[in-house]
Amino acid sequence: MSGVTGRTPPRARAAGISGAPARWPVAGARALLEALWPSRCALCGIAVDAAPDAGRSRPGLRWWDAAALCPDCEAGLPAAPLLLSHDDVSPPLLVGAGSVNHPALAELVGAWKYRGRRGLAAPLGRLAAAGAAAAVAAAGGVDVLVPVPLHARRRRARGFNQAEVLARVIGAEIGLPVRPELLRRRRATLQQAHFGGDDPRRRRNVAGAFAARPPTGNLVRAALVDDLVTSGATLAAAAAALRAAGWSVAWSAAAGAAPAAPGAVLLTPPQGAPTIAAARAEDGGTTEGGR
Repeated sequence: MSGVTGRTPPRARAAGISGAPARWPVAGARALLEALWPSRCALCGIAVDAAPDAGRSRPGLRWWDAAALCPDCEAGLPAAPLLLSHDDVSPPLLVGAGSVNHPALAELVGAWKYRGRRGLAAPLGRLAAAGAAAAVAAAGGVDVLVPVPLHARRRRARGFNQAEVLARVIGAEIGLPVRPELLRRRRATLQQAHFGGDDPRRRRNVAGAFAARPPTGNLVRAALVDDLVTSGATLAAAAAALRAAGWSVAWSAAAGAAPAAPGAVLLTPPQGAPTIAAARAEDGGTTEGGR
């Protein structure tokens, strides 16, 4: 209680620590939503009645976001980190990914971005964090995480930037600041998913699409974060903008990457348990969720 007014401060009320309990309205509203529109697994389609373990305090999740994977499909999506280098970029760009980019993973990312399945933020963030940990082990730490930005119109239409959500999960895991304002998309581009994995139009589509702010003080090492990496064209364009502004781009992280993409060199094979439905992507996956 405030010693001046005798009322609970607004910040305390917002945090749900006033005298009245704050949990039951949230639980009741969630129960009503689930009764009217039960959440279904984004992969197998069965009803999912559990809220995500992450809770509403985690990046990318709101209080009404229900889990988007059933327990079986969630268990079948373990992190299997891999490292690859896109050597057709100068200097080469190191990518740490939590999984091979197979069709099931691309399906999840598409459901998250295009169909509003916000409950997928937690499992996809776990994959991205595993990829970042592999990159740190290979190339060392960085000062800031920079998510690949959306154009302002696309961000407004979608309501969130998936790369920023993943970056905030990674930042919370390894204790790094997330600085989305350091990089902006200065022109709208077509979604990369419109082009095949080896289509040269991918690079032309994003060439010069980004602009970056210069570093200040001693913070000069940056890492990029995106959702899925196919050709590496988007990351290469974003890295070029950061480097032109004076940043050293040490590595990038993603939930999934395609090791069979043109120009990609697999440095370490996937480590850990095989990812869900890996047999559906014998070529390592070529589908990218687009922006």
